Amino acid sequence: MENKDKLTVLVTGFGPYADYKTNPSWEAVKLLPDLFENQGVSKNVDLIVTEISVSYEIVETKMKELIEKYNPSIVVHVGVSHASYCLNIEKQACSKGYTKPDVFDKYRNEDNVDHVVLKSNCNIEDICEAVNKHSDEINCKAVASDDAGRYLCEYIYYQSLSRGVPQVIFVHVPKSDIYSSEQTARGLLKIVLHLIECAMCNKAS
Repeated sequence: MENKDKLTVLVTGFGPYADYKTNPSWEAVKLLPDLFENQGVSKNVDLIVTEISVSYEIVETKMKELIEKYNPSIVVHVGVSHASYCLNIEKQACSKGYTKPDVFDKYRNEDNVDHVVLKSNCNIEDICEAVNKHSDEINCKAVASDDAGRYLCEYIYYQSLSRGVPQVIFVHVPKSDIYSSEQTARGLLKIVLHLIECAMCNKAS
């Protein structure tokens, strides 16, 4: 479990699927630790990054394990979307409607699942502003979105929202021919730093 004096930030990216032999989400997320080290953030903040398989079962099992192990104050999930032309920060996730098979050709059993919509506990517009006010510097922009796509991206978002993590968001990132991994990582860093600042303010109040 997390040390009470520590603030833990968990950031996930997805592994390969479909035409994405290397997933732009993980390619950006894995750059974060080096970028984060140069920000002068308090030593009481731990950044954990991990790659997650595009699998319903693995998402459910892995997120349960990670949240129990690290008790994070902040979770940022990252996935790629062919429809994204900047960072799309998702506002909500649904409990059901996942009709597409995962990378193992497995479907989710929703026979006894009620329809629930969980909204992010973060101010999405403020997060977008935290990125966009630096857009000239980092060559990256962000917009809010209310459609996370009903696939593994939305499913992992719902899993974390349902587990009561204080701050949870999902970020859809563009393909690598639109934003390089470095561009995306710089945008994600601004998001993480903003959420840390919010968490610190909440602790102090």
